[in-house]
Amino acid sequence: MREVIRAFEAELDAALAGLAVYGFDADQSLALAANIYETFASDKRHPAGAGPGPLDRGMTILGSRLVSGSSGAAPDLEALAHDLFFASHYYMLREYLYYSYNVPGSMTWSFSEKRVEVRFSDPTIPRQFFTVFNDMLLLSRDMFTSFTAGEEIRRLLEGEPEGQQTPDAEAAFALIAQEVEIKLRAYFSILPMDAEIALGGYSYGQFVAFYRRLLEKALYHRYLAKLDDAVGAIFIAEDELVAAAQEDPGLPPSVTRAILADIVFDGAAVASKADASYFSLFREGASSRIVMRSHHFALAEGLVNLLRVVAQRRPRAFLDRVSNALGKAFVQRVRAAWEAEGFVAHADVSLRSFDPALPDIDLLVISEEPTLGYVVFVCELKSPIPPRWAKDQLKALNNDSVSKAFRQAEAVRRFIRTDEGVAFLRAKLPPEGIPHFDGFIVVVDHLVITSDNAGMFFGQENTKIINFRTLERLLARSDGDMAFIQHVLATYNEKADKLVNKAMMEFKLAGRTVAYEGVADCPMLDFPQACWRNSPERQAMIDQFIADGAHPFDVLPSDARKQDATAAERNPGLPTKVVRPPDGI
Repeated sequence: MREVIRAFEAELDAALAGLAVYGFDADQSLALAANIYETFASDKRHPAGAGPGPLDRGMTILGSRLVSGSSGAAPDLEALAHDLFFASHYYMLREYLYYSYNVPGSMTWSFSEKRVEVRFSDPTIPRQFFTVFNDMLLLSRDMFTSFTAGEEIRRLLEGEPEGQQTPDAEAAFALIAQEVEIKLRAYFSILPMDAEIALGGYSYGQFVAFYRRLLEKALYHRYLAKLDDAVGAIFIAEDELVAAAQEDPGLPPSVTRAILADIVFDGAAVASKADASYFSLFREGASSRIVMRSHHFALAEGLVNLLRVVAQRRPRAFLDRVSNALGKAFVQRVRAAWEAEGFVAHADVSLRSFDPALPDIDLLVISEEPTLGYVVFVCELKSPIPPRWAKDQLKALNNDSVSKAFRQAEAVRRFIRTDEGVAFLRAKLPPEGIPHFDGFIVVVDHLVITSDNAGMFFGQENTKIINFRTLERLLARSDGDMAFIQHVLATYNEKADKLVNKAMMEFKLAGRTVAYEGVADCPMLDFPQACWRNSPERQAMIDQFIADGAHPFDVLPSDARKQDATAAERNPGLPTKVVRPPDGI
C-alpha cells in the first residue's frame, strides 16, 4: 500500500506544479489572493468548504510562488480561485500523508480506477481537531462576554476617513486597544508580555509591543472596511511601519526590521524552509510591500507563530533562552488554575533522594476530601509550542516531547506503589490527617497536561491526557469538586467522539475523484457549572456523615482495616494510616 500511496503523492505533486498560478505575475497574484481571502472572511455566507480557512490553506501551499516576485501574465480571477482551492485540498492531503508515513494505521486509504478515499482510522486525530476548535470557540466566547464596545466602535468610525486623526477616531482606537488586550490574553501567551528574552535583534517584550500596534491597525481597518463596503487587504511599505514603530511604541528601526524579518513571509522565509502557515503577513517579491489580511491577522495567534519561527530559525537561542522560561511559566500557570479552585499544588517536586533515575513531579495536586481522605493528582506537564500543521503535531512522538510524559508518569506510578512512595505521599499530606477520623484513604491519579495535545496519537496509553485550555475551563467550572473533575476526565473522549462531525471533501485529480475525510462544524462541548466548595449543603453533608458514625474506610472491602494495619506494620513511622488504591485508580 505504501508504494501505491507514494505514486498517488507524485501524481498530486505533478498536478500542483501544473497550476496556472505558476504562470501568473506573482505580486499581482498575491494581491488578488489576499483580497479574495478578505472578501470571503468578511462574509459568512459561503458554501461549505469554500470559506476563508481553505483559502488560507491554499495561500500557505502557494506561498513560495506568491512572494517570489516572478513576472508573468495578469492573473485570471477564476483560475486563481480554482488554484487556491486545489492547493487547499493539497494541504489537507499533505497532512494525511505525513500521518500515514509516520504513524502507520492512523489513516485508511482506498484506491480504485475512478476514486481515491482517505479516512481517519485513529479516532484521536479528529478528536484533536475537535478539541482545539472547541477550546478556541469557548475561550473566545468567555473572554469577550464582557466586551460590548463593538457597536460603539462602528458608530464612532462611520463616515470617518481612514488614517485621519479625529476625536471620534481616537475614541474608537481607545476601545480597539481594549479589544486587543483581550485578544492578547486569549492567545498562547504563557510568557510575560514584557519578558526581556532576547530572540535575535529584539526581545520578546519588544515584539509584543510592536505586534500590539499591528493588531490595532488590523482591527481598525477591519471595522472601517466593513462600514465603507471596501473589504480588502492592506498594502504597507516597510519604511512606513518602521517609522510608526519609532514613534509608538518607540522601537529603534533595527529592532522593528528584525521583528519584521521573523513575522513576514518572503523569499528569505522560503529559503529558510519556514512553513507559510506560520505567517499572517506576506511580502511582495518585486515591490517589497507588506501585505496584511486584516481579518486573518486579527484571528491568527501571532505570538505563538513568532515562537515557531524563532525555534526553527535559531534553535540554539530558543533552547537556551525560551524553552526553560516557557516550561516554568507553563507550570506556574497550570498550578494557579488548580489553586484558584482551592486545591494545594506543589511544583517541581524532586524524587532524586529516593532514586536519582526518577523524574521530578512537575505538579503534585492535593484535594482534601473530608469524608474520604485525599485525592492526589500526579501531573506531568509538557509545554512544546502548540503545533500548526502535521509535521509539528508529529513532534509529540519524539522521545523528548509528549511521549516522554507517559514514560515519566509510569515511572512515578511504580514508585508511588512502593513503601517509600507511600511514605513520600504521607509526608506531603497534613500531619494531623483528616479531623474526626483515625485513618483515611489516599487515592492517587495520574495526568499528563500539555500545551495543545489532547491525546493525538496516544490512544493506547492508560494515563489520562488533557491540554491546558480544556483543563483551565474544567477547573473553573468545578468549584473544587474533585469527583466532578475525575468524571469529566474519564468521560471526555467518549463525549467528544459523539460530537465530532466528519464529512467528506471531494475534488478531481487526473480523471479520478479524490475524497478525504475532515472535521466539519460540530456542536460545542462545555462543562456545566458545578457547585461544591460554595454549596451550603456541603458542610451539612459532612456533619451528617460524622454524626452517623461513618468512616472513610467504609468505601473499601470489609477487611480494609486489616489491609491497612498490615501496611502500617511495614511503615511503623507513619502517624496516620494510608491505604494504597488498587491498580487502575
